Formats: sequence, structure tokens, C-alpha cells
Amino acid sequence: MKKLYFLCLTVLVTSLSFGQVVINEIDADTPGTDMAEFIELKGTPNASLDGLVVVLYNGSNDQSYAAFDLDGKTLDANGFFILGNTSIISGTDIDLGASNSLQNGADAVALYTANDTDFPSNTPVTSVNLVDAIVYGTGDADDMELLNGLGETVQYDESLNSASDSESLQLNMAGTAYETKVPTFRDSNDAAVCELSLTTTGAVCDASTAGTDTYTATVDFAGGGTTIYTVSADSGVVDLSAGDPSIDATGTITVTGVAEGTDVIITVQDGALCDLSATIFTPECIPSNTLPLYEGFDYTIGEDLGNTTNWTNYSGSDNPIDVVSGSLSYPGLLASTGNAVFLEGGFIDSQIEFTPVTAGEVYASFIINVSDLSNITDLTDGGYFAILGNFDARLWVHPDTDPVGTTYDIALTNGSSGSNFTTTKYNVGDNVFVVMSYNVDTGAINGWINPAGADLGGSAPAALLTDTDGSPNPSVNLFSLRQDSTGETPAITFDELRIGTSWNDVTPNTLSTNEFTADSFKVYPNPSATGYVNIVGAQNDQISVAVYDVLGKQVINEGLTNERLNVASLNAGVYVLKITQNNASVTKKLVIK
Repeated sequence: MKKLYFLCLTVLVTSLSFGQVVINEIDADTPGTDMAEFIELKGTPNASLDGLVVVLYNGSNDQSYAAFDLDGKTLDANGFFILGNTSIISGTDIDLGASNSLQNGADAVALYTANDTDFPSNTPVTSVNLVDAIVYGTGDADDMELLNGLGETVQYDESLNSASDSESLQLNMAGTAYETKVPTFRDSNDAAVCELSLTTTGAVCDASTAGTDTYTATVDFAGGGTTIYTVSADSGVVDLSAGDPSIDATGTITVTGVAEGTDVIITVQDGALCDLSATIFTPECIPSNTLPLYEGFDYTIGEDLGNTTNWTNYSGSDNPIDVVSGSLSYPGLLASTGNAVFLEGGFIDSQIEFTPVTAGEVYASFIINVSDLSNITDLTDGGYFAILGNFDARLWVHPDTDPVGTTYDIALTNGSSGSNFTTTKYNVGDNVFVVMSYNVDTGAINGWINPAGADLGGSAPAALLTDTDGSPNPSVNLFSLRQDSTGETPAITFDELRIGTSWNDVTPNTLSTNEFTADSFKVYPNPSATGYVNIVGAQNDQISVAVYDVLGKQVINEGLTNERLNVASLNAGVYVLKITQNNASVTKKLVIK
């Protein structure tokens, strides 16, 4: 509480006038070499300051170190008067000097009805003729001599929010105490603005499955590190490891474990000026490559496979797998499209992800053309170049003559060495059709090489190659192409990759009328809050749609008219669409809001 002292009736009359002048704000610790320090007085606009003096006290000896007479000065039209460093003052302001004029604490500023000559340097602290005072510091222990000498009970801390460089001490609107806030130089103390800003938001799926997934939401911030903030979210778990606005000037607030289909609101508050929020809208966590998947390598010739839409490079740094012109074909197999890719020894490996298979079998088929074996020096087992799963099933090519000739044999194993090679020899330059499968329940691995045209489509014939994974992988979601050393990987053209959960998915014969991918249909709006979704196919034939909830229960099954499906009966949540046209089906995720 501020105290006024009166010596006599005459002084009382004067003090009643001066009592309207207060120390409104003080900023003793500023960025850099303290060139923006100031003391701000406030009172009745345009009032005279004659008869007043501002005195600065040093807490090290509790004596004055400077005094500034205010005779001839007046408050401005808004009721403010400034004593500040040279670089920030103007007009009739009092110049405190270029820098480091105000002690950082524990120290005091006092306003008296007196003259500067009454306070030569090293004048002991006094409350005689005192109008107003503030004892302050920057994390310093209380200076009881200053507090008692000026009749104060609180020593205010400019570093209260660990941001003394960017905050000042300001008299609250009630005039009863000082607050530590962003400076309001020559302005009302309630005019301070929130320095913090929330900028770019983001949302990344933690997984992409047919069910309800979770996602991670982020929001970038700037202007932090000036006060203490409370960060909260109405869903998920707040993670400040990548940025805490109470500590860091910039960073990223992260919220993990938000359920797909749920928007999340991130709120940042300081209990004073800042009350910010950002809404992050749920992403649609649809698998980028749903099964059955067809990859015809319809990319730009010469492009690095790892830079294409569906593929990533996961190992190595030299000699990428390249897209090459033309395509490979196999008798009876559905006609090829797009281009192909070329592998050789050279270390960059590429992979494609697809919807995880967690039960039963996953199949992969492709056509290869081995064009050169001459570089192979590993004549024991050659090298493996095609991998289904996380090294769960590996396809090997091995020259069968020494010195290396123009024929090779093939093996399919779970382990890291080739074994049980085919007795059939395959010629350099021939197109060879390969099918491989992996059972996530049993670990059974099967392979077929050049199956008969009559066996394409339908059910799988007896396997030519077999092996077993003794520790089955419960989830398979990868297919990889591997370029081992130049002594193990021959020159191979690779094409027509298909991945599915049945033999029929990966061996479409020329009698097939359609081969669909997830991109064969457009579903919009998705997410939908309109009570309907549009489903548009590439063909004009009848479309049938079944909708399943996350428990696998069918909730809608109907044929479409006018390419529109009524979903008004569905509750908010995530569903699976099964779209069928001409006896071929694909699945997509549907989000209802």
C-alpha cells in the first residue's frame, strides 16, 4: 500500500495535489546493455510536476545514487511523464543517460515533494515528504531497510516470469500493487498486448488402418519465454518436449493420442493478457495403399523410385532404383501398364507400405527379367532382391554355373541365406512371373514361379517353393526392393507388382474385366457432416456399397442411384466402405462428423 506523509497544513494542501501522481511503471532490466530503461509517472493529464523530485536508491548501501528535479515539467495529455534512457525519450522527458542508469535490484525509486538538492548522492533512505515509492529487484532477497525506510511491505520482482529483459513492473488498475507484464511505455497498463502467437498447425496420423486410428496434433508458437503459460488440450495428451512457451521463444506444442474423427483445441493461457487457442482438424487416416494394390510404375522415366508417390528409400545412399521405359508381360496375365524399374548392385533400397495384414495370408506377385549375371561373385546363394514384410519372406536369384553363365535358379526363404533352390533353370533375358505369400498366423511361406495360365485367378495351386518363419510376424505392411552388393545382385528389370490377401488378387488373368485400386473411386465429402457422400467410379456400371462399423457390423448395404449414398442414419465415427462394381471390390475409410 502506498503511503502519503504530511508535515503541516500547508504541505497537506500541496500533497493532495501531488497524491494524484504515482510511479506507474518501471523497467530497470531491458534487453542487451539496458538502453531502454524508464520510469513512468502518471497523474492528471497536463498537471504540473513542480515541487516533485524522483530519487533512486541503491540497495547495496540503502542510500540515494541519483535525484531528478521535476520543476518545470508537466504530465502529457494522457497523464504520463517519462524519465528514460537517451534512445527512447522525446520532448520534455528527462534523460537518464545512454544505458545502465537504473540499478537492477534490490533497489528503489521514490517520489518526494522536495528538490534534487535535498538528495545528494548517498543520502540515507527516508519517508519524509514521500509521495510514492517502489522497492524492486530481479530475483533478489528482500531489502528490509529499503522496505521499512519507505513504508513498503512488498519488494516486487521484475524477473517473476523469468523474463526480466522483456517485462516491466506496472501498477495495477486498482493502484494497489505492481504486476510483472510486457511493458506499456507511455500507455495505460491495461494496454499491454499478448506477445505470444500461435502459428502453423499440423496433424499427422499415428497409423492408417481401416479402424479408428489416433493422430498427433501440433501448433507452432512464437514470442514465448516472457511469462508462465498453462497449456491444455480438450483431447489427447499435451507434450511440450518440442517447445514450451513458458521457456522457449519459439517451438512446437504437441498433443498425442487424439482419436481420429475428433478435432482438438489447444489452449494457451497466462492468466492475464494471453488467452489463445488453436483448433486442429482431424486428418483422415486412410491407408495410402489399400489392398488389393497394383503398382504399374507409371512414373517418369529416369526418376528415382524412392521419390515417387508411393515409395520411399530406406537404406543406402548411392545408385537409386530407376524407372525405365517399357513394361514386362506374362502370358495369360492381365495386360501391363506404365513402365518398369531397374535394379542392380549398388545399395539404395526402396519400399512401399500398404494396409497392414494382421490375419491370414498376404500375397505379392511381379514379373522380373534378369538381363545380366556376369557381375555375380557370390556363387553360394547369390542375393535376395525382393522382400515381403520386414524381411519375412526373401526371394533369391543364384547363378547355377561356375563360371557364371546365362541361367539361374530361384529360392524363397525366411532366413538370410539362400537354400532349396529350384531345379528349373531360368534364362537371362526371359520374363519370369513370381508369386510369393506369407501367413501371419503360421509363418508359412510359399512361392510360385511361372504358374500355368490356367492357374491364374481363382485359387492357388500347389506351391513350388516353401519355407517357415519360426516366429511369425503378426503384421505385414511392407514390400521392398533391395540392391545388395554388386557381387550379389544381378541386373534385373522389375514390373507389375501386385499385393493382396488372396491368390486371385495378385494373378488377374486376361479374362478379368476390371482391376481396381483405392483410387478407382472418389468418395466425397469425407469426412461428411451432410448426411450423404458421393461415390463416383471410373465406369458407368452399377455400384454396390456396404458400410461396416469398427466392430465389423454391416450397417448399410445398397446399390447406388445418382452416385449418392445416404448416411444420415450413421452416428459420428469411423466406418469402412466396401465398394463393389462388376464383381470387383475395394475398401475405403469413411468418417462421419
